[in-house]
Amino acid sequence: MKNNLTTQHIYSIFQNKQKRNAVVLTCFSLIVATITLDFLYSQFQNSSFYISESLLFSSFWTLFIPLLHIQSMLTKRSKKLSYNLMIAGVATVIHLLAYPALVWVLSKSFYYHTFSYWQTFEYGLTAYFIKLIIIYGFSFFMLAGFKNKLPNRSTIIEEKKVQKPSFITSIIVSDGNNKKAVIDTNDISCFSASSPYIVVHHQSKKYLHTETLKSLEAQLDNNQFIRIHKSLIVNLFKVTSYQSRQNGDYDLMLSDNTVLRVSRNYAKGFKSKFMEIHPLTTK
Repeated sequence: MKNNLTTQHIYSIFQNKQKRNAVVLTCFSLIVATITLDFLYSQFQNSSFYISESLLFSSFWTLFIPLLHIQSMLTKRSKKLSYNLMIAGVATVIHLLAYPALVWVLSKSFYYHTFSYWQTFEYGLTAYFIKLIIIYGFSFFMLAGFKNKLPNRSTIIEEKKVQKPSFITSIIVSDGNNKKAVIDTNDISCFSASSPYIVVHHQSKKYLHTETLKSLEAQLDNNQFIRIHKSLIVNLFKVTSYQSRQNGDYDLMLSDNTVLRVSRNYAKGFKSKFMEIHPLTTK
């Protein structure tokens, strides 16, 4: 479980807009670092340093911003490792070809000297090829390798839905003195409508509840509670037997010997559910 959370956190870096901003900041930091290293190298070699040229050739790092984003988008569409590996390879090649083109365009537009495309290409191949392999390769493993180990997001949501009960297990009621109490639904034998309230028939006493029977029915476990009349919902686990009235209606008996009528409109559904949990012989 811990592994899944760790890889899911890494993968989320490429899914969250705020996290993608980190890529931009990283590229900017690498540009600054490259210029700084160029300056230190010139000082060490006792050679000339031109910040404009250093900045121009540092544009290599800016290409990661669009290319990593495109790689992320394309990788999400496929679970095939071969396809995702090809995307990483294509991104590397595009980066190598686009870098000298970018330098040529910028130097042509803003500099006195225009740098040759092929000269810059050879420089990029020598200076940055290994870095490209490492960065796009690492991105491939995060986006493709780790992604395949993660459970599907929809599966996680469904599992959470299964784990979390979709029905109520307790209810807040009040007695005649307006005293509030929380009771377990398992201890309730039935609910009856008594407008504008619902009467909750608890094993110890009766309580009032301010809700409609229809609304309450939607919140109860339908494998335990079932409507038997337009004004009655019964707890199937409290039913001990039922008997036909020979007119389509039925009488059922609860464990406390209370007798309730099952309307013919609800009889079929009641009998079906009752027989699932109480395979008893009926009269």
